[in-house]
Amino acid sequence: MANTTTGSEPRRAIPRKSRSRSNLLLSIVILLILMVGIAAWRTDNYLWRFSASHGNSHARALVMDQLALNYPDPSFTTNITNALNSAGYSADYSGPTLTAVDAFRQLPNQGYDLVIIRAHTGSSQSIITAEPYSTSEFVTDQLAGRLVPAQVEGGPLFFALTPKFVRQSMMGSFPGSTIIVMGCSALEGSQDIASAFLDRGANFFVGWDSSVSIIHTDASTVALVRMISAGSSWPEATNRAGGTDPVYGAKLQYLDWNTLVQSRTSDLISKLLVWAVLGSILVVGPTSVFVAPKLIASLDRVRERVVTRRKERPVTNDDRTVKK
Repeated sequence: MANTTTGSEPRRAIPRKSRSRSNLLLSIVILLILMVGIAAWRTDNYLWRFSASHGNSHARALVMDQLALNYPDPSFTTNITNALNSAGYSADYSGPTLTAVDAFRQLPNQGYDLVIIRAHTGSSQSIITAEPYSTSEFVTDQLAGRLVPAQVEGGPLFFALTPKFVRQSMMGSFPGSTIIVMGCSALEGSQDIASAFLDRGANFFVGWDSSVSIIHTDASTVALVRMISAGSSWPEATNRAGGTDPVYGAKLQYLDWNTLVQSRTSDLISKLLVWAVLGSILVVGPTSVFVAPKLIASLDRVRERVVTRRKERPVTNDDRTVKK
């Protein structure tokens, strides 16, 4: 009697090798995605940002003078204001206040095209304000490391703004502004305070690469703005105005957003390469434990077949010929 069929073909089983390859490929893809995410997160920074826009009919500038509390310089105030007006800016001046922290917090929302911060800088490139320090004020910011106590030459303690404050506590975004920090070492080492302002929307940051005297930073900043009023670009003016400080040897430097992004992209690629090598070891290592024995066994079988064939090969007359 003939066998009857059910009318439906049995489903073909997926080969085990095909499933293994698919799983391996999926694991590699997931690993690569994780590596990209971890490497980007480890930068602690951004490769993109959302800049603010403003409706200013003409450029606006602000001078935030925290040094005037202990180092007032009326000639600097007059000279910088005149230089800003000559450069086409509508200039505002803000002296030291007891609410400096909140003034800095709201600074990005003010829509200034140029912000000049005349202040000391402390450790970790923090900006020292003129607001007296108190353990009971801004407790959350202090616990998060956004505000720290700082003093100058053994004087009283004041609140200092860390790069974390600029990134996390400032409100709004700078409208493609230029930021000048006149204190020491704002562009030394990690350049973290400069990066923080650029991440907040600024396009250009100017600062010193080491310690600088007050007299030299005052004169150089006025010269810088005067060169801008004469038609120089910010990079040109920075290179020409910032002569070496005769006391400490500091030089005026700048950092722009495009340069920062290029540097971060290079760092990210380097980290991805490291993660890729580690990922390859993690993926290939365990796999080789299972693959290596099978590969060795296959090679042994091939060797045995070759040996067997040689033994089974018939002997010819040529083989019997003996060399004389």
